[in-house]
Amino acid sequence: MSSASPVITTATAIPMTFEKVKNANDSDNNNEIIRQATGIEGHVDQLEFLLMLEHRAHALSMKSNFEAAAQDAKTMIEYAPTLPQGYLCFGKLLTMQGKQARASKVYQEGLEKVSTNDPAYGQLLQAEKMADEKNNHCFDLVSALPLELKDAIVILLLEEERANLFNVSTTWSRWLENCPKAWKYIYNEDVAVSRVLPKVAKYIKHLVFNEMTEEIWLKYLEHLENGDFRNLESLEVPEIDDYDVFSTNSLMALMNGFWKTRHTLTKIDLTFPVYESPITITDILFYLPYLETLILRTDKIHLAGMLGDLERLQEPHRSLIDLTLDTAYTTAAALKPLAKCCPYVRRLRLEYATYRVLDIVSDHFPNVEMLGYNFGYTLPESHKVLNQDYYNNNGPIIPTTNVNNMYIKEKEGSLRAFYSGCGWKGVSGAGLFRLLQKNQKTLEIVHADMGRGDEREIEEDPRYYNPPEYLIEAASTVLNLDRLGTIMFRSDEDGLHEPLFHRMVGSPLKHFESVETYDLPAVMDTLISLRPSLETLRFKDVYIEDNDQKNGMTSHSMVRLLNEYATTSLSEFNTAKNLRIVMFENCQFISDDVLDALANIRTIQGLSFGGQSNITPQGFKNFFIKLKKQNVQITKLKFDKMEHLVDTKTLLNIINTMEGLEGLQLICICDLTEHDIIKVIDNAKKLNTLIVENCWLYSKEIMPYVNKHNRKFKYLKLNDYVERDIDIFNINNFA
Repeated sequence: MSSASPVITTATAIPMTFEKVKNANDSDNNNEIIRQATGIEGHVDQLEFLLMLEHRAHALSMKSNFEAAAQDAKTMIEYAPTLPQGYLCFGKLLTMQGKQARASKVYQEGLEKVSTNDPAYGQLLQAEKMADEKNNHCFDLVSALPLELKDAIVILLLEEERANLFNVSTTWSRWLENCPKAWKYIYNEDVAVSRVLPKVAKYIKHLVFNEMTEEIWLKYLEHLENGDFRNLESLEVPEIDDYDVFSTNSLMALMNGFWKTRHTLTKIDLTFPVYESPITITDILFYLPYLETLILRTDKIHLAGMLGDLERLQEPHRSLIDLTLDTAYTTAAALKPLAKCCPYVRRLRLEYATYRVLDIVSDHFPNVEMLGYNFGYTLPESHKVLNQDYYNNNGPIIPTTNVNNMYIKEKEGSLRAFYSGCGWKGVSGAGLFRLLQKNQKTLEIVHADMGRGDEREIEEDPRYYNPPEYLIEAASTVLNLDRLGTIMFRSDEDGLHEPLFHRMVGSPLKHFESVETYDLPAVMDTLISLRPSLETLRFKDVYIEDNDQKNGMTSHSMVRLLNEYATTSLSEFNTAKNLRIVMFENCQFISDDVLDALANIRTIQGLSFGGQSNITPQGFKNFFIKLKKQNVQITKLKFDKMEHLVDTKTLLNIINTMEGLEGLQLICICDLTEHDIIKVIDNAKKLNTLIVENCWLYSKEIMPYVNKHNRKFKYLKLNDYVERDIDIFNINNFA
């Protein structure tokens, strides 16, 4: 068998050319030296250019960008049609993609144009022969798979990988063009998808721009304006650094695109980094009459500057039911005219809102069921937190107008959930009191942050914030919130509102959270006397003066409360509604005695500890030993800043004894290592939710272990920062 001929490339052709000149010089053949040197004077530059293109084509093919690589190979052929380098490069690229028949034709073309005396002519012959043989015996394993299996495989690929598969073969391209599941969700994590938009735009239902440049934006706008996104349901545009995307032409194209997709597009989420609103709410509502969810975010534009001419709409928008306005400033004066245009909104979230906004919502949004007021976080999904037994089957309230064309206020409200967070300001006591009074028959969830907020606004209108007549009424009024199942209360500095919230506690209450309370014994007395069927009990940021007597009294009150629930947790009692989750975070009154009483509640499933307390290291360890002896199965566990109590090794030993653990959250745990997390995952076979935040771990060491051992997680997050809105106890309430 003859030996294989050496591979001739552009890189080897250049030294071969110089070798001919050297040989002529060695033989003192001056005429040959002159002939060879003169002949290659321009040829060397040509070969260097071909070498550059060949290298780039190879690099592009390694990135699976075969389209750009093929263009370089074609340029090589056009530039030097009588040299073999371009044909060899192009044929190799086609072979890599499985396109053997086409590669054979390229080699044939090269054999016709390249001189038979060229050193690489034999290489072209051999390449053509191999391409023909592969073409006659090729077997595409993926194409032979059942369609359902192929679709399942392609969905697991990255967007870039999916888009590059179009270059593999005509068969694969045809399959991908008819695979709706592969293009249903597009997040634009790479520019590759923008290159195949003509083929896949019709399948995209949910489009997010994670990577945004003017070039990509214009490509998508072109197809949006042409109506190619015929099934688009949601569009999310996060903050864009390139302000040029908001040019006049781009905005006109966007509005035209909205109109083309008006029958399918039901959700848009837009973030504006500019100081003037490029798109108004009027434009959005006009061009998208079937829009159901609208989310607008900007830290530079007031709501008033985003409204536009609402009079253009002429009639209310009947489809919008979910509205988020996260603007730089939201006033009652700006919100009121918008309420007239969007009276059917059921979920409303307002950020950086003034105190008077609460009255506008109460009086002019008759269908709002869930309200976020300076909450700071995304609202949970309604069906996951609201009692479906109370669902209103009567349809929305249709607003009626008086002779002045103003909406008539409803006597009773529809609000079922109110959320305010520890954000830039608290809630006006008077405004919240009116809201509670009007909606006391429907409210199921109340998260009330009564902390003082914008001092400037309070000084401008002090009577509105806490007028004397309100304080007198609130001190004696009993609100009958018969449906209230969840209450989270953060007291004001003066403790003025705390008694009101104590009187709101009733038997239906299942979830009770108290933050920064100033009268903890009163809270305990309320819970003990009413004995609500609590499932969740949480105390956070409760600091008591350095007074051993007060701490002792408070701890004793907590022990009494826990003993009540310990009694009802015995096996002979009905445990369907007994205490299951207890959270103590930054509570100085928590002692070893409190933990000992807590360990007697056999229905406990979730625990959260963090920050300061009066627990001793031994008392903490004894608590978990007692739980294990009493066969209490902890399924959810959260630890936050535990260095003052136990060392990390002890903490991990406690975690690793919990065989039934399903959810674990660790925040700011010192000296935690990647090996520690891997050991936890290995020991807790049922673990399906893991959140590790601000522990400075290298996730690239953990994720390969998870994938290698085929561990399935519902939720896995490893962050170097803390996301306070989601934890293991509420994660199922969010999308």
